[in-house]
Amino acid sequence: MAENKKQRPTLGEQLNGKIFESELFVRNKLLLFIIFLMLVANITVRFKTAKVLREVDTMEREVKELRAHSISVASEVIRLTRPSEILDRIKNSNLGLEPSRVPPRRLYVDKE
Repeated sequence: MAENKKQRPTLGEQLNGKIFESELFVRNKLLLFIIFLMLVANITVRFKTAKVLREVDTMEREVKELRAHSISVASEVIRLTRPSEILDRIKNSNLGLEPSRVPPRRLYVDKE
């Protein structure tokens, strides 16, 4: 009767690796191998996901910085293209240029 009764492996047997020789392990080794592979795949996916999330966070910060830089450059361009700023820069350049006093006209050319 004692032979038919299932005994749990002791801690010493588990640490010695005797559990890998048990009937339960031998019968289900394919299932346990598949579970092991799934655990490894899960850990790998989690690490890669964490890496991608860090990269996304870095990119979002860079986008915010570049957006702020773009806004400051655009405002500087707008400031430099004002007619009064252009006239001041022409006067300060000492090139001898003066603004035209005659308004622009349209030229018409015959297509002949």
